[in-house]
Amino acid sequence: MNREFAEDWLNKLKQYWFNKEIENAVSLFKKTTYYQETPFMKPYTTYDEIKKEWQHIKEQDIKNIEFKILAIDNNTLIAEWVFERDTTIFDGIYEIKFDDELECIYFKSWEMEK
Repeated sequence: MNREFAEDWLNKLKQYWFNKEIENAVSLFKKTTYYQETPFMKPYTTYDEIKKEWQHIKEQDIKNIEFKILAIDNNTLIAEWVFERDTTIFDGIYEIKFDDELECIYFKSWEMEK
């Protein structure tokens, strides 16, 4: 994996999330077998669970989404993110792992309210 691929993948995620394109967003996780939006929740291990989780963005009043690549190590991407909605701002870190075909297979997020 290189920086160009990582930026493209994150830009797709940002675009799909911001525009509430649930099917497109979830398609980024079609091979993901570990998906955890916060360490305080049980990780999802199936595509259907991930797809159900993404349904909640329909009600989000999204103001801004930003990503910054912090590190790339082989097929692992570490990125900082900021998500602003309504009057609340969240930020955190993503750990995203890809297989040799560059499909996302692992997604873990840490977050906190700013």
